[in-house]
Amino acid sequence: MKEGDAFKELKRYFMVFQDTWTDFLEGIEKGEFLPTNEAELQSFLFAKCLEVMRHKKFEKPYGILAEDIFERKKADLALGWLKDGRFVAIELKYGPKIDEIRDDIKRLQEFVKSRAMFGFFAMMGNSKYGYRKKLNLKEMGIQLELGESLKATVAEEGGVKSFYQWRLVRFPSPQPPFETLLVGIMRK
Repeated sequence: MKEGDAFKELKRYFMVFQDTWTDFLEGIEKGEFLPTNEAELQSFLFAKCLEVMRHKKFEKPYGILAEDIFERKKADLALGWLKDGRFVAIELKYGPKIDEIRDDIKRLQEFVKSRAMFGFFAMMGNSKYGYRKKLNLKEMGIQLELGESLKATVAEEGGVKSFYQWRLVRFPSPQPPFETLLVGIMRK
């Protein structure tokens, strides 16, 4: 498959995950569900991706894999796997330490340089930890900060396009809110 055709096909899956993340956070704020660990986060997002693909009338079987292994490296979710091995890689973290976030973003950047055309890092953790204050994403080459609206329009950085979005998610119950981060990277 030509690079341009692969990019176009996988961009559909890139958009699926953006819609999935937005729907997922809205569901938490409505009190529909609340993951308590990374496995549950992965399960909820997997189910939401399927829901979005059904709604957008994607061809079956839907292009989604959990815990996919790529060159001895694991992606938590893989979307739109093409015959030549290109895909959308998704790394997830629940309540991580800052070093774990950095490690996963670096792993994601490597996925995008090699076989993945697009990648996401998505995390959520207790807002008391202050992730946003402790993590400088621009030092890691993630350049464009998005506001409330999540769009695929991104800035270019060394041939790779990247963006990030911080969001505070409040629950209907009186517990502390969660701080969430979504990082998106796409190959040029």
